[in-house]
Amino acid sequence: MTEHELQALQSWVGRSKTAVEVLSPVPASSLAATLSLPTALHPGDTLPPLWHWLYFPDNTPSDQLGEDGAPRAGALMPPVPLEQLMWAGAEFEFLHPLRIGVETSKRSTIADLRFKSGRRGSMVFVTWEHRYEQEGQPAVIERSHAVFLGASDGTAAVPEAPVSAGSRSWLVNEAVLFRYSALTFNSHRIHYDRDYTREVGGYPGLVVHGPLQATLLAESYRAWHPERPLAHAVFRARAPLFLGTPVAVHTGSQEGDTLTMWTQAGSGGLAMEAIFSSQSARNTP
Repeated sequence: MTEHELQALQSWVGRSKTAVEVLSPVPASSLAATLSLPTALHPGDTLPPLWHWLYFPDNTPSDQLGEDGAPRAGALMPPVPLEQLMWAGAEFEFLHPLRIGVETSKRSTIADLRFKSGRRGSMVFVTWEHRYEQEGQPAVIERSHAVFLGASDGTAAVPEAPVSAGSRSWLVNEAVLFRYSALTFNSHRIHYDRDYTREVGGYPGLVVHGPLQATLLAESYRAWHPERPLAHAVFRARAPLFLGTPVAVHTGSQEGDTLTMWTQAGSGGLAMEAIFSSQSARNTP
């Protein structure tokens, strides 16, 4: 990338937009079905953590998608001249539960844009801040990270996983990937186009969405700790997780109000790492 291109990209920092939507129970009920959960949500019910990703879809026209199927144009999509766009992680502050059937506003801002050089050459990291409000009250603050980068050769190192204190498996197959892509309006081809994934993406198989892994981690936490509602969550994509066996979610040891969890890569290493803090941690000095 040239110096001129980098300077032009920096001008995107601070751009923002606001959208408003009434949260329908239909996407939430569909996600419950996708994950084989018994949850039936109705107007007035609260959304579990991360289920807000079902709303405010990126409605980029199909003729403005990149070769990888991801949006490459829009008010908050910098025109980075690199082949692939990948979700890298996110941080959340859960202030108040979002409720079904209530008008909700989402204000999104490009908060940061940085250039780095690594094994795959030039990389551009972009951070978006999203603030969700209902009835004038802040509910969720999200800082989401993505990386633009060149094609992969499929040989990324997989970090070693911590010692597990417990685990559970989730059914994730082609149908689940398809349903989750449809529910989140995610058209990235690495989740459904096996030929593209192998021949262009450089991966050995279909890739399990980072946000889907994050949702499975949050749902596992919710099932194991129903008495400890989340206050904060941090997710870091450490290595790709490829479709194969059921997705294994592991938990580490509890340290006060903080708990580390992760999804396990096929090699046994660390794929997605999560650090959860419960509501009581919010009031800790």
